Amino acid sequence: MNTVKRNIDSTNILTQVESSCIIGTVIRFADLRERLERQYDEDYEYLENNYAEQNKLLPAVRRFNDLEREAKVRRERGAGIIAVLGEEKFKEVDVKRRTVGKDIFFASESVPLWAAMRAIVEQVSEIQVVDLQSALEYFKRKVSRQAIESALASHKETFEIKTRNREKFVSLKR
Repeated sequence: MNTVKRNIDSTNILTQVESSCIIGTVIRFADLRERLERQYDEDYEYLENNYAEQNKLLPAVRRFNDLEREAKVRRERGAGIIAVLGEEKFKEVDVKRRTVGKDIFFASESVPLWAAMRAIVEQVSEIQVVDLQSALEYFKRKVSRQAIESALASHKETFEIKTRNREKFVSLKR
């Protein structure tokens, strides 16, 4: 008999422990639901403020992006000019005269032939291919006529080629 009573007592103790755990879990689920709803409300309010601030800053961001695009074009043009004229002239920078916050560095070794050609063609309305080759040679950029023709063919979106009589003229596409 004594063993049966012990088994019943242990069963009762386990049942009490289990029921207290289940009640605790039910309460936690209710708390969890309330916390989640509060968190959602806080996040929603934060997002409303965030989007309102983003809308205020949007014109400045657009202006910044426009300035970056313009600066990229000018950097590429500067690299082409340095590639044509040579780096020696630009090695010593007059720091007092320049007030740009960013360092402006152009690696002219990596400037392709077509970029150097574009730098020259930008300075004239149109130029004959023979004169373009002569100009490149004058600026110590040894290239063949075939290399120039290849660059012109590869970059049709940049250069416009016109043939008059038997002479080829190059200009930039507008």
